[in-house]
Amino acid sequence: MNVLIIDDEKSIRFSLKTGIKKLKGIQVFAAESGEEGLDIIMNNKIDLAIIDIKLPGIDGIEVLERINRLKMDVTVIMITYISEVRLAVKAMKLGAYDYYTKPFNIMDVIESVENMRKFIEKKNRVDEGSETRLIGESGNISDIRRMIGRIAEKGMNTNIMITGESGTGKEVVARSIAESLGEDRQFVALNCAAIPKTLQESELFGHEKGAFTEAKSKKLGLMEKSNRGILFLDEVGDMDMSLQKKLLRAIQEKKFRRLGSTEEVEFDAMIISATNKDLKYEIKNGMFREDLYYRLNIIPIKIEPLRKRREDIPLLLEHYLQFYKSRIDTDIEGIDDAAMELLVNHDWQGNIRELRNTVERILILSGNDMIRTDDLPEDVFLKKREYANSELKEAERDIIVRTLKENNFNITHASQKLGMTRTTLRNKMKKYGIETE
Repeated sequence: MNVLIIDDEKSIRFSLKTGIKKLKGIQVFAAESGEEGLDIIMNNKIDLAIIDIKLPGIDGIEVLERINRLKMDVTVIMITYISEVRLAVKAMKLGAYDYYTKPFNIMDVIESVENMRKFIEKKNRVDEGSETRLIGESGNISDIRRMIGRIAEKGMNTNIMITGESGTGKEVVARSIAESLGEDRQFVALNCAAIPKTLQESELFGHEKGAFTEAKSKKLGLMEKSNRGILFLDEVGDMDMSLQKKLLRAIQEKKFRRLGSTEEVEFDAMIISATNKDLKYEIKNGMFREDLYYRLNIIPIKIEPLRKRREDIPLLLEHYLQFYKSRIDTDIEGIDDAAMELLVNHDWQGNIRELRNTVERILILSGNDMIRTDDLPEDVFLKKREYANSELKEAERDIIVRTLKENNFNITHASQKLGMTRTTLRNKMKKYGIETE
């Protein structure tokens, strides 16, 4: 397990680093600023970060927010002075695991780190395979599996573009492709939406020391790290226009230069892009380069939203039920039929991400042995009522049309048969767009 300590007080960094290094199987990194800490996180697999809230430059809260935006799987413990507890509470709401107030007992923190090590080891065992496992039996998922198989057979460095709504599992498809090509291909990811446009070029191409004010040392870019491997450009539709031009040139020429360098670096990798945007619309509005689009979109893969592949919902529910049962102390064994019907008929606007979060929330809050209708979020019931109202209106329209036909569209006779006034019948005919023949 890799632990990062971010604190501007040298004595605290030293004490924590010395104590934590005594634990088995732990490597410790240290940084005195948020910027330095984020640089370590970007270049190393950090499992646990212990972050001081008050830091020079960006503070600990901002570091935590950036970790969240970058979708980094890092558990965070905050440290702060007692006068700043309200900030620690804010950090907990943002996803921090715990916090300690200064002055704290070093042994308490070390004990917490040891507990986290056990938790992370268990979590990693549970997570094994979940990042690359495509779950579902729908035609869409079956087609994607077949396509991944054909890509693996060819083994070429072609470019693939994955499209689909937010939360549909585009990164899972990308990692499935990477896994199918073998472990010798490094998978390197850049989330274009999570990194400010001013930093995207440095992240992608790297820089030399002194290339710009903040360039304190040489940095390899993600393109260089992914050479001979796979470069995953998540949310590629958010890439800066000027960077799009440079990326296109690098793809065409199979080489590029780091910022501040005259030396050309070779680049030969598979590029997998993903976006939830309509890039043809973006091209039409001058927000995305058409030539880059065709370079990236050699093999298109489209993931349908969950509401268009409802047969996958029970399988996903069962998967995440078992996934979270390994992490959460719960008595829940399954989902009863009534709850399953509601869940399958829910629209899942947030797709798999919403479904996953819903299962986790239910397992944490429910005291039942089965997931029942009273465990479900309110929006599931609201949607069910919308379905019911829609079905009721459709049924009412059918009855009115049938009764009018039986009475040769005589309003008086039909209204008597329906048990309503002529005015009410005329209003309903207008409402449902029913015309007299």
